[in-house]
Amino acid sequence: MPDPLDPAEFDAPPPADPGADYRVLLDAMRQAGADGIAQQSAALVQRIEQDARQRLEWGQRMGTAVDDLQRVAGQLQRVSAGIWWDRLKEWLSAALIGLGLIFAAALAYQWAKEPKIEQRLYGCTARWDAKTG
Repeated sequence: MPDPLDPAEFDAPPPADPGADYRVLLDAMRQAGADGIAQQSAALVQRIEQDARQRLEWGQRMGTAVDDLQRVAGQLQRVSAGIWWDRLKEWLSAALIGLGLIFAAALAYQWAKEPKIEQRLYGCTARWDAKTG
């Protein structure tokens, strides 16, 4: 299956030098009489018109292709910005959750260090010591 943007798929641009066609006509005028010139002139006019149509069609196709590429590039940019914003929100949420857990752990540690249970139940403030029992 060919690539979606395979260069072989596109026609080559028509020749950009229409003067080359006129040189052929001048050579023909030198070699032939009035009848030969009229026939070659008509053929040259048809070829010039066909080249002009081909250039116009090619330019329109390329213009459409460029417009499509610009549209897709804009969509990719918007999607990329949206993904970046989503990732930032995820990181900020994770950081806030982590800070909340650290704060909760610090409060629990401070609460566990204080002898509140002994004070409320027994009215004493002495802590249990492993040596004295």
